Amino acid sequence: MDWNGIGRRLIKEPLVHFLIAGAAVFMVLSGRPPELGERRIVVDEVVVGALAQRYYDSFHRMPSRDELDGLIRDYVADQVYYREALRLGLDQGDEVVVRRMRRKMETMAVAEAESAEPGDAELQALIDKDPARYSEDPRTTFDQVYFGADTPENRLIADARLVQLRAGTAVSGVPAPLPAHVDQAAADAISGQFGDEFTLALRGLPIGPWQGPVASGLGLHLVRITARAAPSPPTLAKVRQRVTNDWRAAATAKAQGKAYADMLEGYDVVIVPVK
Repeated sequence: MDWNGIGRRLIKEPLVHFLIAGAAVFMVLSGRPPELGERRIVVDEVVVGALAQRYYDSFHRMPSRDELDGLIRDYVADQVYYREALRLGLDQGDEVVVRRMRRKMETMAVAEAESAEPGDAELQALIDKDPARYSEDPRTTFDQVYFGADTPENRLIADARLVQLRAGTAVSGVPAPLPAHVDQAAADAISGQFGDEFTLALRGLPIGPWQGPVASGLGLHLVRITARAAPSPPTLAKVRQRVTNDWRAAATAKAQGKAYADMLEGYDVVIVPVK
């Protein structure tokens, strides 16, 4: 929509003219130097268009004349109260105000970086710099036998069954809704069934012999790793969104740091030692 055009049409309305003229009634004297412009509140087509846009974003329709009049009155009141609060110094020493102003300045500093789009060469350079960060988890294939809760008695049973398994004798554990064989599973899938503790323990087990007992969030297991597939090198096509997010985070952090450093150069910071 052409909000500037809408603003031009609205600003020609007689009632809007009246409101703009009447805005002077709401203006109060300010102790600030007049050249700063605090005593003049201008409600032009740009302001009206912005008010209408915000209303449309909230309610998905244009405001009526009465609603627009109310929006303009609120805008004038906001400006009067805000400027009077500044005149009285109510912003001084208010940590909330300080933090909000800081956030606004930081937002302004990183706006350009947040909207920038990286090229493929920049993204590929990030992948090449730390390929392990963007690689898929290795896939693990293993067998397991479950022996119930982690108790001293069950550990003794598991130890005895481990000797049998290594000797080639089949053994049975405690019935449970757990797969006896897991094929080419990623770490997150294993954690979803057995828990993080179990997944971390698998990483240290060798391929081939039965090992254990290995603890999980469910209890004790004997485990045999039969295969561990190394992750394939990351490609830009597969990890584009993730590496783009990292690139943008680094770009915004750099922009914010530079903006602050540039502003800080204009200040003389004196830290008085506490006695």
